[in-house]
Amino acid sequence: MKKVLATVAALGLVLGVTANALALDQPGRATQVERTDQPRVPEPTAPGVALWSVAGQWVLAGAYLQDGLGLPGGADAYDVSDGNDAFYIYSFKILPVLQINDKISMKGEIRFDDRTVFGDGTSGGSGASLRDADFKHVYMEWVSPWGKTRFGRTPAGAWAGNFMNSSGQGDRLMWWPNMLPENWGSLLFTQKISEQDVGGSSIVPLNINDQSDGDVDGYYVDLSYKASFGRTIAALWMVRNAVSEVADSALTTTQFRFYGNYDFSPFNIEYELNYDFGDGRPEPGFTNASDRSALGFHLDGSMKWEDFTFGGLFFYMSGDDDPTDNDSNAMFGSANGVGKDYNPYQIMTGDYMNMLNCDNPLSIAAGNGGCSPIFFEEGSSGVWSLGAYTKFAMSPQISFTGEIGYFAAPDQPSGWDSDMGWEFGLGMDYKIMDNLTYNAHFSYLAAGDFFKGDDSTNDTSNVYLLAHALSMKF
Repeated sequence: MKKVLATVAALGLVLGVTANALALDQPGRATQVERTDQPRVPEPTAPGVALWSVAGQWVLAGAYLQDGLGLPGGADAYDVSDGNDAFYIYSFKILPVLQINDKISMKGEIRFDDRTVFGDGTSGGSGASLRDADFKHVYMEWVSPWGKTRFGRTPAGAWAGNFMNSSGQGDRLMWWPNMLPENWGSLLFTQKISEQDVGGSSIVPLNINDQSDGDVDGYYVDLSYKASFGRTIAALWMVRNAVSEVADSALTTTQFRFYGNYDFSPFNIEYELNYDFGDGRPEPGFTNASDRSALGFHLDGSMKWEDFTFGGLFFYMSGDDDPTDNDSNAMFGSANGVGKDYNPYQIMTGDYMNMLNCDNPLSIAAGNGGCSPIFFEEGSSGVWSLGAYTKFAMSPQISFTGEIGYFAAPDQPSGWDSDMGWEFGLGMDYKIMDNLTYNAHFSYLAAGDFFKGDDSTNDTSNVYLLAHALSMKF
């Protein structure tokens, strides 16, 4: 009976969704497309024999957006239009590995299509849809007597969980030392974020008499402990920004990170704390560096009971409701928001909406990249959210999910309401084959009075989004 119900439910959802002319890795969730999966590493059959291995992923995704801007991926909580849209996007990436020997390998990531929009580029369009193959990562790994090293254009951004993480690429020199006691681990790396004075750079140093470089450099060190029940990581990430130097002095900002993920079966808990301190860019009207102090926190607790999982979720990112005091307090920024890989909700933190995670794959076509400007009307509103979710694994092939979350602004501008609203969502995952998955998800946002701005007479528009995806991994 269980199998019959699973089959009927799956067919009903598939037919119902595709009837809306949509067809489609977890909808509205960047982790399946953006975050790099670990490539398979081949085992050499003989000394001196190099072996190739290729893994990858293909995704066809699409959505129907009601009461948006009439453009793909833009929530219209102002109620300035009643537009709706249906759209498709697709991606194809491969992860090649050349295993030179048992110590050295070359790895990379190549994207032949990177969330390409159907119809963009076919008649004078521009942007990602017209690109040829894009070599995102090319790096070497060497297992030495002193630990593992990695050099080159490597995966960057994500360091532990998804909160505040935005996967990307970085030019890094990395080292995982192996001389620590058992269960202890560490990672050290330096990243050249911006090189300004080599190779004919056209950027002139801010101080022409200063012969030091005008680069942006990052330095990272962490210490982790792995126990039987999970892992704890403490890390420091420091950025020295000589491009934005103030009074001939480079800006230096440090972020302290603390992360834990523990499995006390049937309970699981994940948390992450990020605290920024040091220098910030001068606020308007100031010439000296601002005082940087910003906080982000995430807590996810869940319990598994037979085929059910129940959980609660809280996150907070500080804002800055006074951009004139030369104090830089906003952890929630317009470029990354809560993190482009962080997608617990489809509308407020989903990829298609440009709300809190700023990862709209259609922003080139729609011309509205970055988070919605309403959150940065006067400084940064910041955000906090409290929600709950559940998952029911009906069978090994099909599962259902549901979530509800409340959102509010801790640092809204004067005269604004803090209430951002409620989001409700229902989803389905259907494992068609071992490497082929279909997902469908429906979400509804009851927009709060925050979206009225400083005029309480404004109307707000609720939003719903139906998204689904067909994803193949190999």
